[in-house]
Amino acid sequence: MTLRVLHAPAEIAGQASVLARALRGLGVEAHSLAYNAGFPQYRPDEQRGYDAAPPLPRYLGYLASTLRNLGRWDVYHFHFGRTLIPPHNLDLPLHRALGRRVVFHYHGCDVRDRRHMLATHTHSTCSECDPFCIPSRQKRILASAVSYADAELVSTPDLLESAPRARHLPVAIDLAEYPWAPTAGAPKLVLHAPTNRLIKGTRYVEHAYAACRSRFPNVRFETIERVPFAALRERLAEADVVVDQVFMGWYGMVAVEAMALGKPVLCFIRDDFEPRLRDCPIVRCTKEDLGERLAALLADDAGRRDLGERGRAYVEREHAAPVIAARLLNLYRSFDAAPEPARG
Repeated sequence: MTLRVLHAPAEIAGQASVLARALRGLGVEAHSLAYNAGFPQYRPDEQRGYDAAPPLPRYLGYLASTLRNLGRWDVYHFHFGRTLIPPHNLDLPLHRALGRRVVFHYHGCDVRDRRHMLATHTHSTCSECDPFCIPSRQKRILASAVSYADAELVSTPDLLESAPRARHLPVAIDLAEYPWAPTAGAPKLVLHAPTNRLIKGTRYVEHAYAACRSRFPNVRFETIERVPFAALRERLAEADVVVDQVFMGWYGMVAVEAMALGKPVLCFIRDDFEPRLRDCPIVRCTKEDLGERLAALLADDAGRRDLGERGRAYVEREHAAPVIAARLLNLYRSFDAAPEPARG
């Protein structure tokens, strides 16, 4: 019998739609559903803009969506701590009563414990963030996972400190959308593309730009924000170097996209995460030495080309959607091989 999987109800870095498409390539009947309408570039199979509606039509939409999908899928793979009736996830007992499997997939501030991160790490995503996380909601999400989830996943390993029952599943990318565009010759463009300046440490990136400008007068140093997805991908393809972030301690989706295109990437990687990396060609940096690392990279044409080639190979091995979907399918299949876990 064909396995049936729903990825819902939030698109975060395209993971719901990318994973659903890749699972279909493996013979799974998979479907992606998104309530958040702000990311049309991710192309979910079903877009329902309920999140942006006033309260009454919003919750009527959530309820209608639940009725359409209730009992239809073998696995309900929920992203960003939200289910079909968010934010209190009222549908969870229904899936359990019908014998369906549930996966919670965390992507960031849905579970990241800001107090812990600030107390434990000199540099973290929370270091300079203007907090928009809601601790009470985070606790409710994690508690509901204990009661109802068969598995918990995180997109970046720093989240394991906030969700200790989870396992790390790297972000997936559709490589067909990122054709090889390696750098060649003298550098012309350095790019930084934050979704949130405080989380990414953008002011330190721009300080590094200022330190390098006089040494590289023919290079443009740009921070681009709030541009359409197609335009961002075009700019990434034009770049010679991409700077990701200086706080998180791991690399984000922009870094994966840049490496897929054949671009060298600078990023802060925590020392304790190094064992998780297999020949990852990201140039390690801190907010203090970013300018120095960037200048060395701009002065090394052959080095940039080599890093670009290694970056594409790394993404093909570690982030290609079929690779990640195969890991996910193994997880789903393990549910039938193992007894149902005891519920808290």
